[in-house]
Order: sequence, then C-alpha cells, then structure tokens
Amino acid sequence: MDPVHHMALIASIRSRAPNMTRALQRVANFALEDPSSVLYKSITELAEDARSSEASVMRFCRDLGFAGFQNFKLALAQELATQEQPNAASGQGDTVNDLIETARTALNETERLLDRRTIETVANELLKASHIEIFGVAASAVTAQYLEYKLARLGLQSHIPRDAHLATMVAATSSSKDVFFLVSNSGSTLDTVKIAQLAHARGARVVGITSRIKSPLAAVCDFILLASWPETPLTGGAYPSKISELLIVDAIASYITKAAPERLDIIRETAQSVTDRSI
Repeated sequence: MDPVHHMALIASIRSRAPNMTRALQRVANFALEDPSSVLYKSITELAEDARSSEASVMRFCRDLGFAGFQNFKLALAQELATQEQPNAASGQGDTVNDLIETARTALNETERLLDRRTIETVANELLKASHIEIFGVAASAVTAQYLEYKLARLGLQSHIPRDAHLATMVAATSSSKDVFFLVSNSGSTLDTVKIAQLAHARGARVVGITSRIKSPLAAVCDFILLASWPETPLTGGAYPSKISELLIVDAIASYITKAAPERLDIIRETAQSVTDRSI
C-alpha cells in the first residue's frame, strides 16, 4: 500500500477508522482527537494512552502505508505544520528572547525531573566501570560526544563506537563490569534500543538519557535520567532538548567530583595539558 503522504493524513485516518479493528480504532480515535500530542509521544506512550498495544500502533501505521511509527509522525508533523502556517506569528517577536525563555523552561523542568540519588548512583557506576561505552545517533550524538569530553576531563576513559554495527558488537561482548550510556530523546531509536538490550542481557549497567520514561529504551535501562522537552520529527536536535541533556551531563560530572574529589586535580592536569593549544 502506498503511504498517504500526498493526501490529507488526518482525513485519511478519519475515513479508514470505521473499517479498522477495535484496537486500531482506539489508536485512530486518539490521533484524531489530539493529533499534535501524538508528535510528542513514544510508541509506548501512545499505545498506553490509546488503551492499545505497541503492536497495534505499528499495525495502524503500516495500514496507512508507513514503514513505522516515526515515519507516520513525520508525515503528521508536516501536515500539522502546513495547517498552522497561515496562523503563525508574523515574525515580530524577539526570536532570541523566545529561545532563552524556552531554554529556561526546559532547564527548570529538567531540574524537577532529575532524581539526585540516581545521578549519584550513575556517577559511582562510571567511577568503578572497567569500560564506558557511549552511543547516540544524529542529534543525540552531540550529547554523547559532550559526555565523552566531560569524562576525559575527569580522567575517565570512554569510547564512542563509530557506527551502530560496531556499537552492537561491543554490546554483544560486554560484561557486568561495563557501563553503557545511551542517549535518545525519543527513547525509540532502533539502533540505540538494540544496543541497550544486548548490553543489558550481558549484565552491563545500562544508563539512558531520554525525555520518555515510557519508551522502549527506558524499559531496558538500569538507570534513566530524564531530560525535559521532547522533540517532534521536525524539531529533532532542538536547542531546548539539547540544553536539558547537557545539563544532565554536567550534573553527572559534578557528582563524580563529589564522590572522588581527587578528580579535581585531574581536571587541572587535563587543562594544563592543552594550554599550549591556545594563543
């Protein structure tokens, strides 16, 4: 079946819903009642809110001609953006101020979401790990690289596999002495979830940064650190979600120095090691 990208998606859902099974009808009805909220939901959350299952959500998407949930959300986001465009602000607002206010809200919400004991536990797990593996794709790779940098400043060696296949192989040969740190705003990125599942099955400690507590990634993590500001397919890597994730990384680094004050000396040593690289 061809996807319905080039016709009104919401209208198509409305026309097809009566002929769907009851489980799929519940998904369709939820999407019709509040389509914009679907953009911010993981597949797990939508299934739960629609009193259905993840399998039914996938079947719903495929019956509409989409390969998966993310493809459906992208098409829905594009349609909603087109509908909203005529009513959009004329650009008279202060864009910089809007970004600052949005970032402030994201940081405040993340501060309320973060469990300090979990951060402390994660910091201690990183300190005693034999190997630290970090992985994130696309915009999440930015957060992964920042975590690698912060850990290096503290004298903790970590590794970011070059691609998902390498990361999968590393996860498949991990042990209980290893820590896997996975970043996925949606918590539904297939490669990231698979790596988490493999590492968890091997007994490694699995830590996740995500905005979705009810997501496939969260389901297999030992520790979840929640970042505010979920993304839509059209806002992936948006500033508010990034700054929330970077706050979490900095919080982990701070808790590491609290647990091991000697790491402050290493920060000074690593800073001294690169002083000749600046004018």
